[in-house]
Amino acid sequence: MAKSARAVVGSVLLLILAIPEVGAADEDGPWSSPVDGPVVRGFEPPRRPFGPRHLGLDFAVPPGTPVRAAGDGVVVFAGRVGRAWAVSVDHRGGLRTSYAYLGRVRVVVGWPVRRGAALGDSGGTGPGHGPGVVHFGYRVAGRAGDPAALFRPPPPPRISLAPLDRPACPSASGGRGPIRLH
Repeated sequence: MAKSARAVVGSVLLLILAIPEVGAADEDGPWSSPVDGPVVRGFEPPRRPFGPRHLGLDFAVPPGTPVRAAGDGVVVFAGRVGRAWAVSVDHRGGLRTSYAYLGRVRVVVGWPVRRGAALGDSGGTGPGHGPGVVHFGYRVAGRAGDPAALFRPPPPPRISLAPLDRPACPSASGGRGPIRLH
């Protein structure tokens, strides 16, 4: 095998071994779901200012289920909103997560929390929310965003292999210049 071919094969093997398994969960990632339950209502941005909206995700869980911090941060609100309890956590980069319709709160304002720490328990009620629902909200610099984006896996790495000793795509024009499409 020629020296350059061995180098190419070695480089390809190095790339393949360095790539994590596609779809593998990153247990040490920065975000995790606040509860282990199905999403029963998704994020619905308003179609017009002050129009109907749902700025978060609703998870179905039995009352009394621990509600966990989705990421590391500091508790900036822990109290009543209407008849239910709620918690808000500030995270790095201007991010804020909120957890609403709780039956009980376990944290106080100013406490640092780690991802997975119990903030409270499900079981609160409110407009359109029974005791078996936890509302999870997400804001970036004060603007509501879709919290589901926090849990989506990153796209798989993109690899493009090309020979090193010649152009990857020979010119269709036969070397006479760029191809013009009409």
